[in-house]
Amino acid sequence: MLLRKLLIIACLSSIVVIASESQTTDKLDSTKKVAKNNPDNALFKAIEHALRNNKEILAAQEELQAIHENHVSAAASFRPKVNFSTQYQAGNKKNWISQKNNWDYNLGNSKSYVKSYGIGVKQNIFHGFADVAALKEVDLSVKAKWSEFEARKQEVLKNVAIAYFTIIAKKEEINHLKSLLDARKESIEVAKETNEAGSAKYLDVAQANAAYAETESKLAKAEAEYIAYVAQFEEMTGYKLPNNLVIPGVLFDENMTEQQAIDLALKNNPTISASIYALSAAKTAVKKATPEFTPSVDLSYNFDQSYDHSSKHRSSLDNKANLKGHTVGISLSVPIYDGGSARAEKRKLIKLATKAAVEKEKTIEDVKTQIKSVLAALNASKQSLISAREVIKAREIALRDTKAECKAGVKIIKDELDAQEQLFEAKFMETQAENDYFSSQCRANALLGRMDARYLKVIDSGFDYKDHFRKTSRKL
Repeated sequence: MLLRKLLIIACLSSIVVIASESQTTDKLDSTKKVAKNNPDNALFKAIEHALRNNKEILAAQEELQAIHENHVSAAASFRPKVNFSTQYQAGNKKNWISQKNNWDYNLGNSKSYVKSYGIGVKQNIFHGFADVAALKEVDLSVKAKWSEFEARKQEVLKNVAIAYFTIIAKKEEINHLKSLLDARKESIEVAKETNEAGSAKYLDVAQANAAYAETESKLAKAEAEYIAYVAQFEEMTGYKLPNNLVIPGVLFDENMTEQQAIDLALKNNPTISASIYALSAAKTAVKKATPEFTPSVDLSYNFDQSYDHSSKHRSSLDNKANLKGHTVGISLSVPIYDGGSARAEKRKLIKLATKAAVEKEKTIEDVKTQIKSVLAALNASKQSLISAREVIKAREIALRDTKAECKAGVKIIKDELDAQEQLFEAKFMETQAENDYFSSQCRANALLGRMDARYLKVIDSGFDYKDHFRKTSRKL
C-alpha cells in the first residue's frame, strides 16, 4: 500500500511539474524569439541614433572636416599670390645758415609728401613636381583618414550591438533569478509544512531561508548592474531603450569559410584600407623632397604708382611728380648645395615609407589572426548554446524528479534547492552563450567591414565625407 501511494504521488507530481515546465518552456521561447532585421528593432534604432549622437563619432567627424582643409592648403601652391601695398610719408624741414658761428638766418621751410601704392602677383610655374607630389600626398592622407573614420564608426556600432546583447543577457538573468526566487519561496513553505508534520528537520527550513536570501542578494546585484548597463547604453546612443528588447536575426553568414572571410576583409576592412592609403601617401611624400639641381621657375608682375610733392616756402618752389611703373619678371633658381638638408629629408621620407609598408603588412596579419580567433569563438559559443539548452532539459527533468522524491520523503529540501540552483546555472550558461554568440557575430562583421549602415540597412547620420571633401576642395 505504501509503495502504491508513493507511485500515485510521484505520478501526480510529474503531471503538475510537466505542465508547469511546459509553461516555463513556452515563456522561455517567447522571450528568446528572434526577429527579422528591420529598422523597427530596438537595436537598429539605437544604431541610427548612435550615428547621429555618439560623441566619439561626432568628434571624429569634426576632425575629418578639419583634415579636408589640408587639400586647400596644398593646392594653394598652384594658385597666384597677390599682394597689395601702400605707403604715405610726410616731411617738414627748416633751413638755417650760419653768420659768425651763429645759426640765425632762416632760409625758409621745406615740406614733402610721398604717397605710393602697388599690386604684386607671383605665380609658381615649376618647382620640380614637388608641389604636385605634396598635393597627391595630402589627398591620399585624406583617404586614409576616411578609412580611419569608417573604422571608428564601425567600432562604435560594434560596441553598441554588444552592449545591447549584454543588456538582454542581464535582463534574462534577472528573469531567471526571479523564477528561482519564487521557487525558493515555495521551498520555504514546503520545508515549514514538512517540519510541522514532523517529516523534516528545522535545518531544512533554515537552509531554505538561506537559499532565498542568497538568491535575493544576487537579484538585487543583477538589477543594479542592469540599470548601469542601460544608462551607459543610452549615453552611448542617445536612445531610450524600450521595455521589450528583441534579439535580431543572424547578423553573420555562418556558412562563410575562413578564407572567404579573409578575402572579404582584405577588400572591405577599413583599417586595412587606411594602412594601404597611408603607404601610398608615404611613397608619394618621397617625391616632395627637392635635392640639388632641381630648378624652380616663378613668374611675377608688379604695378607701382607714387605721388611726390615737395615745396619751399621762401623760394616758392613747388615740385610735383607722378610716377607709374609695371614690372614683369621670370625667375629661375637652381639650388647647388643646401647643406644636405634636402637629401636628409628624402632619406627620412624613404624610411617612413618603409615603416608604412611594414605597418600595412602587420595590419593585414593582425586582421587575419583576429578573423581566425573570432570564427573559432563564434563556433564555440554556438556549440555552448546548443549544449546549454540540452543541459536545461536534463536539469528540468532532474528538478521534477527531485521534487517528487522530496514529497515522497525519499529526498530532503536541500536536494531540491541544489536541483533548483543547477537549473538556474544551466539557464544562466545558456544566456551567456547566447550573448557570446551574437557578440562574436558583431566582432566578425566589424573585421569584415560590414558593421556599417549600408550592411545593417539603417539610416546613416547624413554626413557624407566625400561630398564634404568635394565642397571643401573648391574653396579658395
